[in-house]
Amino acid sequence: MHNNRLRAIVGRVEDLPTLPRTVLRITEIINNPKSSARDLAGVINDDQVLTARLLRLVNSSFYGFPQRIATVSFAIVLLGFDAIRNLLLTTSIFDLFNGADRELQVEREKLWDHSLGCAVAAKIIGEHLHFEKVEELFVCGLLHDLGKIVEMAYMPNDYARVRARVKANDELILLAEEEILGCNHADIGHLLAERWNLPAPVPDVILHHHTPVRAGEFMREAAAVHLADIFCRALEIGSGGDHRIPALHPPAWEILELKTNDIEALLHRLETEYHDICPFIQASTAISPSEREA
Repeated sequence: MHNNRLRAIVGRVEDLPTLPRTVLRITEIINNPKSSARDLAGVINDDQVLTARLLRLVNSSFYGFPQRIATVSFAIVLLGFDAIRNLLLTTSIFDLFNGADRELQVEREKLWDHSLGCAVAAKIIGEHLHFEKVEELFVCGLLHDLGKIVEMAYMPNDYARVRARVKANDELILLAEEEILGCNHADIGHLLAERWNLPAPVPDVILHHHTPVRAGEFMREAAAVHLADIFCRALEIGSGGDHRIPALHPPAWEILELKTNDIEALLHRLETEYHDICPFIQASTAISPSEREA
């Protein structure tokens, strides 16, 4: 029943957006071990919008470089391939759903705020625990609730029923989705991540961010995003679609091997770094047509 319902939903949203060609090309270059910084800079420089976004972000207080970064090449040298891809992927995905269902614009913006907060929190947790690839955690945190955006944009009537149930019962949106849709945002987001051919561990973390122990080899990444989600809800960063704080999945704490006295410092870093980067992400997704044509 679950799979049949999910297939039916996918059939209704066949016009889901694809990632911009330039972003796909950037991903290909980064995944090719023979690629150089010059190869990557060449692709980005050909897209004035991405170039403007990248330079705006790299010069933000989030990174805090003492000198102004004036070229894409210098930005790549300073940040590295993975960080560059993640910044551009972030702002490009924000763009894809900007025009969908104006009535839900405020709620969608709150969800993006929550998603960005989770991206920052997951990265902070990864750095604290010395994860090898913390930039991957940023993308996983950003996209963990992608399925909710799909629901808003392509299933507005069903999503309205979900919202009504959440409000009436004061329950987690996950439970309302399961009852009304027969599946949840993690299932839907996972399908879109696979359609976009996003690299591991992103699809698996999206699917299992509520139950990290099921994520197999990516349990630690899923646990980091799971905890990041709880942190952002506790600090009321944006909105995940309800007013509840999910219970911590018990194995997640054991997987991460965090100590309770780590939490206060992590929350403080999250508040600081989120407020540092948020205005620049928002500004970067609001580039005007004149900038686009410059």
